[in-house]
Amino acid sequence: MVNLGWWMEWNNKLKLHLTNTMDGWYNGTIAKTNILSDFYAVLPLSSHHSSLYTAHREPTQANEYNMHSVHRLSTYLAACNTVKRRVFTSPPRHAKAKKHAAYVRSALSSTGGSAIPYWKGWAWQHVLLERRLNYMRSVRSSDDSLPEIGHEVNAAENCDRDWLLLFEHEPVYTMGRGASEEHLKFLDTADPNQQGLFEEKLKRLSRKYRGEDASRLIVNRSKLLPQYKEQCSDREEITALIESGAVQNTPVYSPNGAPVYRIERGGEVTYHGPGQLVIYPMLNLRHSAFKQDLHWYLRQIEEVIIQTLREFDIESNRDEINTGVWVGMNKIAAVGVSSSRWITTHGCAINVRPNLDHFDKEIITPCGIEERGITSILDIVGEDSCPSVMEVANVAVKCFGNVFNVDVVEDDPISR
Repeated sequence: MVNLGWWMEWNNKLKLHLTNTMDGWYNGTIAKTNILSDFYAVLPLSSHHSSLYTAHREPTQANEYNMHSVHRLSTYLAACNTVKRRVFTSPPRHAKAKKHAAYVRSALSSTGGSAIPYWKGWAWQHVLLERRLNYMRSVRSSDDSLPEIGHEVNAAENCDRDWLLLFEHEPVYTMGRGASEEHLKFLDTADPNQQGLFEEKLKRLSRKYRGEDASRLIVNRSKLLPQYKEQCSDREEITALIESGAVQNTPVYSPNGAPVYRIERGGEVTYHGPGQLVIYPMLNLRHSAFKQDLHWYLRQIEEVIIQTLREFDIESNRDEINTGVWVGMNKIAAVGVSSSRWITTHGCAINVRPNLDHFDKEIITPCGIEERGITSILDIVGEDSCPSVMEVANVAVKCFGNVFNVDVVEDDPISR
C-alpha cells in the first residue's frame, strides 16, 4: 500500500509553486519554462524521493512502485501543463482591445459638383442592406445561429460590414413613412381648376397607397438585365439596378421642379440638396459596440452633429421634443432613421450652404414644425469662413468615430 503522506506534502508545495509561477507568467517576471523542471525544483530531496526522481528520468520495469507514483504525477503534471498553456496564451491584461470598424464610402468630390439623384443614394442603401440581410439569413440557415455578435465576421464581398455613406443630393423632398400630407403646402389650393390634379398627387403620396404610380422608391428585380449575377459585387449590382430600370421612380414634382418621395424613414417632410451633407450610417445595433436602442442611436447621431459644428465654432443643442440639432430656434441639421433587424438606414443632413429657399413654407412645413426656422453654417459664419461640404464631412467622420468609439476606415468611393 502506498504511503500518501509525502505525496500530500509535495502536492501542496507544488501547488504553491505553480501559483507563484503563473503570477510571474502574467506580469512577465518569470520566463516561460518547462513545468517538469518546476516539479523537480520543489521535490523534497529524501532518499525515497531521489529514487522517484531517478525513476522519472530513467524508468525501469523493476521499480513498479516508483513507476506507479510517476504515472500519477505525470497525470497531474499534464493537467498543470494545460493550465500553464491557457494562462500564458491569454492576452495580457493591459492589452488594448481592437475597436470595431465602420467603413466609409463617399460620393463627395473635393472639387464640388458631387450631387447625385436621391434615388441613387437610396439604391445604395437598399443594396447594402439586402446583401447583409441575405448573408445573415444564409448563416442562420446553415448554422442555425448567427455568428456571435461582437466579433468581426469575414464575409464574402464584405456583406457583414458596418458602413458610413456620404452624399450630396440633387434637390429633393422626402416624407417619412408616417408623415402627414398636410405639410406639403404646395398642394393646398383654392383653385377649382387645379383641385383634381392636386388630389391625384395627394393620393400618390398617401402613406396607404401602393399603386404602380405611387411616389415611392421600390426595387423591381424582375426587370434586372439577363447578365446580372447574384454573386456580383455591390457596385455591379447597383449598376445593374440602374441600367435595367429596376428602381421604380415615379415621383410627384413640387412647383420648383424637385421630386417628392415617401420613404421608409421616420419623421416628417424635409429637403435635401446641393450644399448639404447627408450621412447614412448603416450599423448593426446588435453588435456589442452599440446598443439595441433606437433612442440611444438618435441621441448619438445628434451628438456627432453637435461635435462637428463645434469644430467650426458653432454652439448647437438638442430639443426636448423634436429630433435634430438646433442653433437657437432654428434647425441646422435634420435626423431621420429606420432599421431592419437592428440594421440602421437613412440618417442625418447637415446644412452647410444649401439654398434655403427650398425650405420655403409655401412649399413645405420643414419637419412639420410651423414655429421654427431653418439655418445653415453659411448663415452663421459667413461666406469667408464657411467650409465646403467635403471639409464638414471629414470632421463629421472623425466625430462619428469618437462618439460611437469605432475606427472609421476609408473604403472605395461611390461613383456618381
